[in-house]
Amino acid sequence: MICREANAMLNAEDLPPFQRAVSHESQRGQRVFTTLIALRLSLLLLAAVAGVATWKLDDFALGPALAAGAFAATSIVEVFLLTNRPNERWYVGRALSESVKSLTWRFATASEPFPQSRSDSDSTEEFTGRLLGLTRDMSAAGLAAPAMTGQQITEGMRALRSSSLEDRRAAYLTGRLEGQRAWYAERSLSNRARATRWSVSMLVLEIVGVTLAVSRAAGLTDVDLLGVAAAAVAAGAAWTQTRQHGAVATAYALASQELAAMGSLATRIRSEADLSQFVNDTETAISREHTMWRARRR
Repeated sequence: MICREANAMLNAEDLPPFQRAVSHESQRGQRVFTTLIALRLSLLLLAAVAGVATWKLDDFALGPALAAGAFAATSIVEVFLLTNRPNERWYVGRALSESVKSLTWRFATASEPFPQSRSDSDSTEEFTGRLLGLTRDMSAAGLAAPAMTGQQITEGMRALRSSSLEDRRAAYLTGRLEGQRAWYAERSLSNRARATRWSVSMLVLEIVGVTLAVSRAAGLTDVDLLGVAAAAVAAGAAWTQTRQHGAVATAYALASQELAAMGSLATRIRSEADLSQFVNDTETAISREHTMWRARRR
C-alpha cells in the first residue's frame, strides 16, 4: 500500500545525519577490511609461486627474494589489520546504523517508546537521549564517524509522525518492512550466487591439485607445483570463511521470509496500540537478524 500524501514518506535522506555518518564509516571499514584480506591472501599465494620459481639474475636467485618480499608485505598488512581494526569499524558502524534506523522508525510512526500520548517535547527528549547513548557506544568502540550537519530529528520524521494512523502504517510497511525484506531477499540471492561460484572454484582448484600430484607421482613433470596448488586452495578457503556467503545467504533468506510473514499481519492494525506492537515486533525481528550477523562475524 502506498501513502496517500507525499510528505508521509520517510526516505533515506530523512534519516538522522548520525545514521548516514556511521553507515558511511561502516561501509568504508568493510571495503578496507575485505581489500586487505584479499591482499594478504594474494601475497601469500605469490610467496608460494615465488618459492618454486627458478628465476635468476646472474647468480642472484629472484624467486626466494620475491617470496621474502611477499612475506614481509604480508606482515605489514597483518600489523595494519591488528592496529586499525577496520573490521570493528564495519561491525560497530552497522550495529549503530541499524539501531538508529530502528529508533527513527519508532519515533516517526509514534510507536513505543515515543507514543502520541507523550508530548512532542518529551518524545524529542527521549529520542535525543537514546541517540546520545549510541554516540557514547561509538566513542567507546573507537569509531570516528565523519561529521554530518543538520538536525537529528529531520523534517521528514516530524512530518510522518504528525500524519494519520493509516499513512504511518502504510509508510512503515512500504519504507521499512518491505524495503528491508527486499534488501534481505536481494542479498540472499547475491550471496548464494557467490557461494556457488566459490564452491565451483574450490572444486576446480582441488581437481588441479590432484592432477598435479598424479603427474608428479607418474614422473610426467619435474616441476613441483603442489605447494602452489595447496596455497591456492588454502587462500580460497580462508576467503570463503571470511565472507561466509553460504551462511549469510541462508540467514538473509530466513529474515526475508519472516518479514514477509509479518507483513501479512498488517491488516490487523486498527489502533495506535496495534501499530506500536506491530512496529515493535518487526524491529525486534530485524534486530535479531543483525545480532546473529554480528555473532557469525566474531
